[in-house]
Amino acid sequence: MLYFRKGVRYLEDYFLTDYLAAKKSLASTLHKIEQAIISLEEKQSAGRNMKAQLTLSKERVKALKISLALIDREITRMS
Repeated sequence: MLYFRKGVRYLEDYFLTDYLAAKKSLASTLHKIEQAIISLEEKQSAGRNMKAQLTLSKERVKALKISLALIDREITRMS
């Protein structure tokens, strides 16, 4: 959770192991969604309307990549 106080931000205290576990979990989810996108694109090519699912999946990929980048930044800061 992120806290703000007079323009300064504070992250709730987590251990390095927490960040590493979160990174592993999010990376796994990212991989699964990327594989799902491939499948959805194949279905779309075959004539099925998968536009909504593709859009949602691609937005999830962006969100996960942002989350992973922030976690990497925090891991680097803690190391």
